[in-house]
Amino acid sequence: MQENLQHNLKDRHIQMIAIGGAIGTGFFLGSASAIQMTGPSIALAYIVGGLIIYGVMRALGEMTVDYPSSGSFVEYAHRYLGAGAGFVAGWNAWLLFTAACMLEVTAVGTLLDYWIHIPHWITCIVLLLAFGGLNLIGVKYFGETEFWFAGIKVAVIIFMIVTGVYLIFADQAVHHIAVTNLHDYSDPSVFFSHGLLGFFNSLVIVCLSFCGSEFVSVAAGEAENPKKSIPKAINGVVLRIILFYVLTMAVIVLMYPFQNITKDTNPFTDVFVKLGFAKSADIINLVAITASLSALNSCIYVAARFVYRMALNGQAPRAFAKTDANKLPRNAILFTCGMAFLVVIANYTFPAKILQYLFALITVAIIINWYIILLAHMLFRKQKLLAGEPLVYSMPGYPYVNMLVMGVLFIILVVMSKNTEMELSVYIAPAWLLILSMIYAASSGRAGMRANSIK
Repeated sequence: MQENLQHNLKDRHIQMIAIGGAIGTGFFLGSASAIQMTGPSIALAYIVGGLIIYGVMRALGEMTVDYPSSGSFVEYAHRYLGAGAGFVAGWNAWLLFTAACMLEVTAVGTLLDYWIHIPHWITCIVLLLAFGGLNLIGVKYFGETEFWFAGIKVAVIIFMIVTGVYLIFADQAVHHIAVTNLHDYSDPSVFFSHGLLGFFNSLVIVCLSFCGSEFVSVAAGEAENPKKSIPKAINGVVLRIILFYVLTMAVIVLMYPFQNITKDTNPFTDVFVKLGFAKSADIINLVAITASLSALNSCIYVAARFVYRMALNGQAPRAFAKTDANKLPRNAILFTCGMAFLVVIANYTFPAKILQYLFALITVAIIINWYIILLAHMLFRKQKLLAGEPLVYSMPGYPYVNMLVMGVLFIILVVMSKNTEMELSVYIAPAWLLILSMIYAASSGRAGMRANSIK
């Protein structure tokens, strides 16, 4: 079956989807925990994370420019690694971004606690209904909403960096703190506050922060001119994200002693409040909520497109391959939002633990997806080489970059297995992959039997 989607996403939409997808809850809520794990070296951790995502995005971008598809790496896994790999990749990706929807709506409730406490399960219901409805209107409305959401996020991150730098040099009290911190951080035992293990633990949160970078490839399936917009988006977004993350982290740990930043909060709001700049903290917290809403908007969009693409490939119920009069995969969107409603029950029954569980689950699913992208890219390159076909947008450093990134991701998984708060998700991952493989084998067997009976 062929895709029957709109192609209304303009170049500016693609640019902002690329940036906005990677700036969400992991950045605004997860970074406080990451700072506590490794100290001032969090800035270095984001540089390493940025290099990882650069390798992944260039591999994905090369395949996307060659064959734009709303199925993104799920379609490429299907094409280059086989139907079984496509099935596993698709449902793992759907789980990842559906869980990310759950994370974002929970995060909004947590961020609202700064001003007013509303039971988080109520916040979840309202947001899922609102943004599920937005995704059912039309892709151009999704693109326009994401354009402005992402623009606000970028503007406020720049505001934080500029304001922080100004205070470090112009405010006497903040300047004194920054000078003292800079002197203390020159000690390696302080810079890496919990050693190499703590540094790798922080990379778990860093990887989570970059969840959503793949959105640009999914959006290619509904872009007006993907062969032009995708390389431009990927080339620009990686550098911008690294700069935004690294500079913001560096400013925060200079402005305030990292040991005194409250864990499990928005560290930017926390620091500005403690320094006496409450109005700035209000603005930052408001934009953190905007960031989560933006990520929620994108996660519903992406998860639904993965289900839609798998249905086209015969790996999900055919009902999910249907599009409405506006060429929207309505059934896939409703299914994704319906499953995301499980977070309402979770927030009602164990609200204190839900963020922690979702962080760990999403990080493992991200790493699985990135492995699939890098492996599919290696088979893609081999196929292109054998066919003697030129590459429009080639990835530098192939295949060494692929192998290096996969090695670092494996180390991160090992570190997660040693962390009591994260180990469960690591041990569940093989079982999850095994279950998906068994479902695929069973469904393929039934399909084969039907084909034989027809003959």
